[in-house]
Amino acid sequence: MNNKFDWNRFCKVVTKDFRNLWPMFGTSMLILAVLPFAVWLFMVVITRDASMPPDFRLMMIEFVAYVAAIMAPSRLYRTWNLRNEGIYFAMLPASKLEKFCSALLFSLIICPLIVYLGSMALDVFLTALPFGPWRDWLWQGEMGFPFTFDLSTLSEWSAAEDDAEMFMNLGILWNVGCWIGYICTVLMFVFTATLFKKHKVLQTILWIYVIEFALSLILIPIFIALAASDSLQGLAEWMAEQDPKALFDSMMWFAIIFNVLLAALFGWISWRRLKKMAY
Repeated sequence: MNNKFDWNRFCKVVTKDFRNLWPMFGTSMLILAVLPFAVWLFMVVITRDASMPPDFRLMMIEFVAYVAAIMAPSRLYRTWNLRNEGIYFAMLPASKLEKFCSALLFSLIICPLIVYLGSMALDVFLTALPFGPWRDWLWQGEMGFPFTFDLSTLSEWSAAEDDAEMFMNLGILWNVGCWIGYICTVLMFVFTATLFKKHKVLQTILWIYVIEFALSLILIPIFIALAASDSLQGLAEWMAEQDPKALFDSMMWFAIIFNVLLAALFGWISWRRLKKMAY
C-alpha cells in the first residue's frame, strides 16, 4: 500500500475498473449515448418537423461525452471517501497512486470516449439509412471534427478581412484552451467526488452556483462604482488602441495559464485527499 507506481499493478487496477464499468456506470453511459436521438424525438413531438444538421448533432455528441466525464468519478468511485464502504477500495492490492491514476484515466478518457464513440456509431447508422432527418454526415458540417471548432469558418461570417484573419490565427489557442478547460472541469469533479458523500455531481453544480452568486454580489457593486467613475470607459479606450490580435492572444494565454494552474490545483488536492483518506 505504498505510493510507488508499478505498471503491472496499474494494469490490473485498470482491468478491475473496466470490469466494474458496466455494472456501475453502463446504463447511464448508454442513456447518454442515445440522448442526441432522444432530443430529436422530443423535437419531433414539439415541432412535428425537426431537422438535425451535422453541427448540432456534433455539439450534442460532444456534450454527452462531456457529461459522461464529469459523472464518471462519482459513479465509478462513489465509495472511495466513505469510511465504511470505502474499505473495499482501500484494500485493493495496489498503491493509492495507481488507483488514482486509473480514476483519472477513466474520468478523462475512457468513459467520455466510450460515450462519444457509441453516440457517433448511432449517428453514422442513422445517417446511412435512406430515410429520417439525418441527411449529411457529421464531417460535412462547418465545425471541426472532433472536439474542436475550426475558426477558419469565421472568415465567411466576418465582413472585415482583418478580423477573419485574426480569428483564424486564434484557432490553435482556442482548441488548446478548450481542452485545458475540459481537463480542469473534470478534475474539479474528481476533487468533489473525494469531498462530498452523496449526490456528488448535483452538490458540485449547486456549490458552483452559490459561489458564482456570492461573487456576483461582490463584483456588481464594484463594476457599478467603476462605471460611475468612468474607469471602464478608460479601459475600453485603452483596449481599442491595442492591436486586436495581440490583445486576443494575451487573453487566450491568460485563460490557458489560469486553467492549467487550476487543473493542477484540483489534481493535487484530489490526490492529497485520497492519499490521506482514513477508512
